[in-house]
Parts: sequence; structure tokens; C-alpha cells
Amino acid sequence: MLFSSSKSKGDIKLKRRTSDSSEYFSVLSSPKSIWIVRLLAIAAVISGVATYIAVVHSSGDFGPDPEIVLGLVLIDLILLLTLAAIITWKITSVWIAKWKGSLGSRLQTRIIVMFSLVSIVPTIIVAVFSVLFFNYGIQSWFDDRVGTALEESNAVAEGYLLEHKENIRADVLAMANDINNQAPALINNPAMFKKFISTQAAIRSLTEAIIFQRSNILAKTDLSFSLMFELERLPPDVLDRAANGEVVVLTSDRDDRVRALIKINNLFDTYLLVGRFVDSKVLKHIEVTKGSVSEYKRLKSSIFDSQLKFSFAFVAVALIMLLVTVWVSMIFAGELVGPIKTLISATERVKAGDLKTRVSEGPRNDEIGTLGRAFNRMTSQLKKHREELVEVNKQTDERRRLNEAVLSGVSAGVIALDSKKLITLFNKRALKLLSINSDGVYSEKPLSSIFPEAESLLKKAESSSDLVVKDEISIIRDNRKSTFLTRIVKEEFSDAIEGYVVTFDDITDLLAAQRSAAWSDVARRIAHEIKNPLTPIALSAERLKQKYRKQIKKDPGSFDKYIDTITRHVTNMGNIVEEFANFARMPSPVLKKQNLSEIIKDSVFSEKTVSPDIKYTSNLLEKDVFVNGDKGQIIQVLTNVLKNATEAIKSRQGKNLPKGKIDITLKQNEYTEIEIEDNGMGFPDELIDRITEPYVTTRDRGTGLGLAIVKKVMSDHDGTLFVNNVIDGKGRVKGAVVALSFPLI
Repeated sequence: MLFSSSKSKGDIKLKRRTSDSSEYFSVLSSPKSIWIVRLLAIAAVISGVATYIAVVHSSGDFGPDPEIVLGLVLIDLILLLTLAAIITWKITSVWIAKWKGSLGSRLQTRIIVMFSLVSIVPTIIVAVFSVLFFNYGIQSWFDDRVGTALEESNAVAEGYLLEHKENIRADVLAMANDINNQAPALINNPAMFKKFISTQAAIRSLTEAIIFQRSNILAKTDLSFSLMFELERLPPDVLDRAANGEVVVLTSDRDDRVRALIKINNLFDTYLLVGRFVDSKVLKHIEVTKGSVSEYKRLKSSIFDSQLKFSFAFVAVALIMLLVTVWVSMIFAGELVGPIKTLISATERVKAGDLKTRVSEGPRNDEIGTLGRAFNRMTSQLKKHREELVEVNKQTDERRRLNEAVLSGVSAGVIALDSKKLITLFNKRALKLLSINSDGVYSEKPLSSIFPEAESLLKKAESSSDLVVKDEISIIRDNRKSTFLTRIVKEEFSDAIEGYVVTFDDITDLLAAQRSAAWSDVARRIAHEIKNPLTPIALSAERLKQKYRKQIKKDPGSFDKYIDTITRHVTNMGNIVEEFANFARMPSPVLKKQNLSEIIKDSVFSEKTVSPDIKYTSNLLEKDVFVNGDKGQIIQVLTNVLKNATEAIKSRQGKNLPKGKIDITLKQNEYTEIEIEDNGMGFPDELIDRITEPYVTTRDRGTGLGLAIVKKVMSDHDGTLFVNNVIDGKGRVKGAVVALSFPLI
């Protein structure tokens, strides 16, 4: 098993990479492949040595035999091409492995390149010097002086033979003259004729002589057997030439004698044929000289071909040696890099988590074997330590799960910090209160990374002598302001801080409920204490007006004005008291399935009727949307919000103001939401966080109960209210937006 059972992308890539490397190494170092190349290398070496011997140690007069050299070169070429093809394939495999990033391929490439460079330089130098030396030797062999000497030798040999031919021509002419002078006396006496011929031949050192006619022999010397044989083979044209007065020399270059034929003029159709032996050693030397000159000329005419063949032979042998060296370097590199590849692959598997990985240790006196043993010891120790750490982590996780199980039942958010104020533990409630994604990892991070508002309280706890500090902290998450009651407990041991426990709970609704209850109590008291005296005051004012109106003679208008002022303000105070009373005694909603789309349409229609100068735009869904709620209270909520938007638009100040508009949008995702946006004056920044509290208003004559009632109704419907300003690109307020969210049904 090469790898652990992990199926991550990194492990898959590691498997593929190691697999490629192992496959490449197995192909490159397979026994069959190695033996084939070894046989080719041995054959190439033998062929190269034979070619070298044929070129350098040839026994020929004019160097090595080109045919033998050419045959050996062809064999070298075949071996060269075979080795080149195999090595090219191997080198291609190396480069492909390097391109794929196979383990050890870079180191193997460097080793092969280094071996090749070390071998190619001397090989090239030897090949170049061999070619130059051979060319220099060839040029010295075919030097002009050597050619001149051979030509002169040939001329001497030819002159020697020519001299014999000239001598025999002179002798045959003299002998013919003597015969012509004695012809009448000799023709009728054969014995004298023979003696005369023999004497003439002896005087001139002629070994043979014959006088003949076409039909018979007139006289001859005693040892003229070869001439008799030659006489029978004389071609007719030779006799014709002699009949025309020509002295015909019949000797060829390879004959061991010279012959001459001449016509005897004083005898009818009579001819003289003489012969003289030539020294056979001289003729042999003449023949050898001519053959040597002819061979010399032939070789000189093909000197370029010879140079090309022998140069190619040198280059072929050099290339064979080079390829053999490259292959040896590849084998050596494979054997050297193989254990290193194994170590690298094993290291990658250990990195991937497989601590059972072991490598072959090899012989004890080998450095790589020592490295393998050290690697095996290291992996054994790592495996042991990991098992111990896994056990410790298991126990820690069990304790953590126990703590988390305990903390999960706590309604408050809990965050544990170590002595360095880094988070070690937290519950899901803490992340929910802080509106943080529960998928994130927040351990080993400071508290400020998720709860920066508590930093000041944490510093206070650190510097305080008390073990517990607490405070109310306001935070803003998702554009919503919340108030947390936060407690920080400091854990100390031997006057050293061991850690902190931060607990916090959302008391926003509690504070709002407390304020709402307080305002409800105030409203009841106001309704009780103020409403009762208002009726007598109003009645008294009416009676004063009825009783004393006629009695006032001086300035009765002022009297009426004062009485009307009292009545009007009493009426206004009654309206205010009535609003407080309504806020205090708001009934619980009766929840039923309501068509929210129809409620929005009715409310918008009513507001359009009251404020026709404002443009209302309703963006509803194609289908009807339903919620669980009290229809009357929902209508009251929409009426209050639209009324506030209308008043905000009418309260704008300035010239060339755009036409007032109110956009009502209904949408559904995780909840059902009504979003009402206007282009009015917006909310003051200092009041936006308290705008939903009772008696907080932006209008001079407002009671500040509208949005407070809206918030209470939304709370009774398990919904939420969100208010904010609309800001343009220049940071200016260009309106307000109110969002009402209801749970889905």
C-alpha cells in the first residue's frame, strides 16, 4: 500500500505523480531493456574496435581497403542508429517524466547531462584529431614528390623496354641488309643460308631468327621453337604491314622477349622474324611499377571519397562510444536516483499521513542505506507520537464535546479565553447572538475578531482586582442595534491569570419591554389623572361663555377668543390622553390567516385618497401572500407607517424639491417582508436608535407613540421592525425606509 486511504485532491495528485515516476523507472531499468542495450553496446564496441584496426593497422601499400572500411562503417551505422533510437526513446521518457514533475527526474537529468558532457568533449577532440591526422596522412601519401617519383619510375621501366624494342629494330634492319646483299648466293644453298642466319643472330645476340615465305620456311636458327609457334599465329595484317616496308615490333609489355618482323626486299615474298629474351626480373619490376602507378592514380582520383569514408568511420565510432556512454550514464543515474526516488516518494506518503511507510535499508556500509534506516526510525517515532497525540486529542475532544453539550443548553452566549486572550471554546448561541457564520473556525483567534465591543470590558477585567466584571454593551449587527448584558469571569491560579469566561445575553427585548411597561404605566396614570379634570374644565368654559357672553360689553371678541382657546387646548389634551390610553390598553392580537396583499392594497388606497399629491407605488408579488395576524392591528401598523412617511415628505424644507413618493414592496425569502421607502426628510441620526421608543418624535406636535405601537404590534406577531435612512452617493439623507417582517406560514 503506497498511500493512506485519504481521497483528497492532493493525495490523488501525489499518487499520479509517484505512479508516473515508478512506471518510468521500471521501464527504464527493466532487465530485458538493460540486457538488449548491453548486447548492442558490446556489439558497437567490437565493431568500433574493428573499424579502428581496419583504418589504423591496415597492411596495404596505400592504407586500408575502402571496401572493408565501408562494410564496417555500415555495421557501425546500423548499431549507431539502433542505439540512437533506443537512447532517444529513453531521453524522451526522461524529459516527459521531468515535464510531468516525476520524482527524481530532475536529478537524473542532471546526472545524464553531466556524464554526457564529460564523455562528449574528449570524444569530439579525439574524433577531430583522428580526422585531421588521417587527412594529413592522406595528403602526405599523395604529395607531388611521391607522384613524381612514381611517374619517373614508370618512365624508366617503359624506357628500358623501349630501348630493347629500338635495339631489336636496328638489329633486324642490319641483318635484313646483310641478307639482301647475300640473297642470290644463299637462296639456292639452304645449309649455307641456315649457317648465315645463325651467324648473324649470334653476332647480334639474337636468340631466335627465322626466314620464311608465306608458304614455307627458308632458314632458321636451332632454338627458334617459340618463334615457330608465334609464326603460326601471326595475323595477316602484320605481314601486310611488313610487306609495305614497316619494321613491325611484336613484343607486348608482359612478354619476356622482344620480337621484330621485316621484309627481305631482294627475295620474293620473304620475311625475317627475330627474337631476343628480356630479363624476367626486369619485366616483373616493370609490371609492378606500372600497376603501382595505375593504383596510385586511381586512389588519387578517389581521395575525396576515401577521406569522406574514413572521416565518417571515425565519426561513427565516436558517436557509438558517445551513445554507449550516455546509456551507461542513464543506467548509472537510474541506479543512483532509484533509492532517492524511493525516499522522496516515501516522504510524500508520510506527508500525506501514511506513517506506516518504510523503505529498503540496503547494505550497512552504504550511505543511502544509512539514510533509509534513519528514515524508517523517524517514521516509527512519528507513528508512535501521532498515536499518542491522537489519544490525547481524543480525550480533549471528548471533554470538548461534553463542554459543548453543556453549553448548548445555555441560553446565554459563552466564550472561553486562554491566558493570551485567545478563543478556546464557544457555544452556538454565542455565534448566533453575534450574527456569525457557524461554519467558520474561530479558535486560536482573539476575542476582538468576533466581539470587538467587549475589548474594553476585557481590559477592565484584566486590570481589576474583582474576579467578575459586568456591563451592558451595545452592538450593531446586520444594521440592528442590540444590547447585551455581558459578564467576564477571570480565572486565576497562584496569582496568575489562567483564562477568562465571557458570558452575554441579549436584553434588547427585555429593556424594550421594560420601557414599554413603564410607558404603559405612565399612560394609565396620565389617562387617570388628566382625563378626569378635562371634562369639568371643558364644561365650565362652555358655561362661562353661555352665562357671561351677553354681560360682556367691552371687547366681547377677546372674551370669546379666550374661551375658544381653553376649549381647543382641552380637546387637544383629551386627544393626547386618548392616545396614551390606547397605547396602555392595546389588546392582544387574534391571529388568523390574513391576505397581506389585499391589506396592503386597501391601506395604500386609503392613503392615496388622503394625500393625492404623493405618488404611491406598490410592488407586490404575482401571487397573494398570507400571514398569521390580526387584521385590524396590521392595518393600524401600515396606517401609522404610511402616515409617518407622508408627514416626513410634507416636512421637507427647500426649493425645487422632487415630488413626494412612497414605494411599498412585498417580498418573500426566509420571511415575509413589507418594505416602505419614502423620499422625505428621514430620521435624525441621534434619534434613529430610539425612534421606536414611546414619546420619541421628530415632529413638534407629535406624541411619539406611532412607531412604538408599530413595534409592539410586530412583537406580538413574532415579527421585527427595522428603520433606517436612505443615503445617496454623496452621503446625504434622501429619505427613510421601514421594514416589517412576518414569519412564514
